[in-house]
Amino acid sequence: MDLHAAVLQSPQAKRWTSSRVHKASFQQDILIYCLLSAVPLMLMALAFNFPLLFSGRFLPGFDTETLGYIMQAQFLAAASGILLILPLLFFVPGKLSLWLRRLVFAVFGFGFAWLAYDVDGTAGMIYYTLLVCLTYGGGTLLVFDWLSGVCRTFLSLLRWSTAIFFYVTYQLELNLDVDIDVWKNTKDVIPFGAMYFATLLGLEVLAYPALTWHLEKKLQQERTMLDEENG
Repeated sequence: MDLHAAVLQSPQAKRWTSSRVHKASFQQDILIYCLLSAVPLMLMALAFNFPLLFSGRFLPGFDTETLGYIMQAQFLAAASGILLILPLLFFVPGKLSLWLRRLVFAVFGFGFAWLAYDVDGTAGMIYYTLLVCLTYGGGTLLVFDWLSGVCRTFLSLLRWSTAIFFYVTYQLELNLDVDIDVWKNTKDVIPFGAMYFATLLGLEVLAYPALTWHLEKKLQQERTMLDEENG
């Protein structure tokens, strides 16, 4: 056996190789998570930008009225988010805890969906329910529960704060009335939604993968150090 082969088979080299493979796999998982989260946002961004790019033409199933309903429901989805995501931020090991958190989430969600129904009827309820999942990670917060509690909390609060911040910012930037009913069925809703959902999409694709990876990496390093100290 030559020196090179001996080095490769040493315990240190095997640990280094295993660490690199685990790191690459974990980076891939984080990227897949964020890209899946971005798919619904991509559809919304396309729906609002399509009329701007193609002289007022709309994607099938969309028109000015539909886009207006979406933006009105989005405000409620963003504003109610902090109450909706609170049950999902507490982590206790065990499947019972997971399903209990999902149940509380569903109860809160149904309450706000009923409020949306009072405002805009069945359409408002449907749009609100879809937009809650869209705003908070495309539903991946419920599907992929393997992120640490700290990272899940960070991403959820970040999505909530950016959703509220950019909604209010672009509404003021475009000089839209505080009363959504004034402009929700006008063409003013199109550039508003185009800017808003494109921004959320950009954050989900460009910023959140790196932030999530960095936070999870730091947490793993801290857990490793604690294990070494206790072991």
